[in-house]
Amino acid sequence: MEIVLPTLLLLIAGGVGIRLWLLRWRDRRIAARRRVEAPNSHSSSLGVRQQEDRERWGSIDVQHLHPINKEEVERLLGILDADGLGVLSSKERLFLDNMKLPRPGT
Repeated sequence: MEIVLPTLLLLIAGGVGIRLWLLRWRDRRIAARRRVEAPNSHSSSLGVRQQEDRERWGSIDVQHLHPINKEEVERLLGILDADGLGVLSSKERLFLDNMKLPRPGT
């Protein structure tokens, strides 16, 4: 009887220790597999993309554009201010993007 109680306590302590080790091992394994998306990744909401487009197009330096392109840029920026980005066609968006590209000598 003298050896039964210490043996039983040792088995209980060993079982608890193994259980804790398994739980930590499982948590580490799950954490190693976890993929967290980086902030400002390639996926962004429509509102954020529209705001970025508006800021980019608003910074077009119209003073250095050809008069015809200047008139068109001012017209499209006026439409943006009045009606928002949703009314622009893909061609108009492409035109504004092309006007924002860096020009040689500027």
